[in-house]
Amino acid sequence: MKPVLHRHKFYYFGPYLAEMQADPHYCAKLLKLGKKLKKSHRKNLAGQIHHEYVYPLEKEPWIFDEFKIYIETWIEGWKQFSARPKFNTEYKLIDMWINRMKAKEYNPIHLHRDCDLSFVLWLEVPQEMLDEAKTNETNSFNPGNIMFIYGENTPTVIAERYFVPAVNTLMIFPANLRHEVMGFNSNVTRTSVSGNIKFI
Repeated sequence: MKPVLHRHKFYYFGPYLAEMQADPHYCAKLLKLGKKLKKSHRKNLAGQIHHEYVYPLEKEPWIFDEFKIYIETWIEGWKQFSARPKFNTEYKLIDMWINRMKAKEYNPIHLHRDCDLSFVLWLEVPQEMLDEAKTNETNSFNPGNIMFIYGENTPTVIAERYFVPAVNTLMIFPANLRHEVMGFNSNVTRTSVSGNIKFI
């Protein structure tokens, strides 16, 4: 083995993509309400998903009240990640919607405009969809996975990161971080909640 230095520095670079566990009771309430929603949000979204419905945030203030802890967690993490301990901001949740994704549906590469942060929270992740990865014969990412894309893919740069969805798992990220969701073939429903946060 060739010798190496005992220590060296490295620097965090790129977007702050945070993953955390959400309260199961909060997630259960979102799922219960989400299954009753009727107002389509499709015209505002990039997804090729038929069932996407917006939450009535003004009528259901608990949604934002119980979500604040996760935004605060992202902010505290960003302050450490960016070495900006004085970063503080007010914010508001400008929209939230449920995605009830079925077989053959998908979300193409896109970003979110007119906001600062976006997020995805998985509520239902069917095992049948996850099992498709065992027979995936393509070079593409596995069914139902989410992929984040930053920068250009070169031999010394990692430009793509993908994640397997998990129930009650939340990911918060800069709104201009490109991302996509792979389709699947199983006759099941993959349910997630997404939304946007604006600094004020």
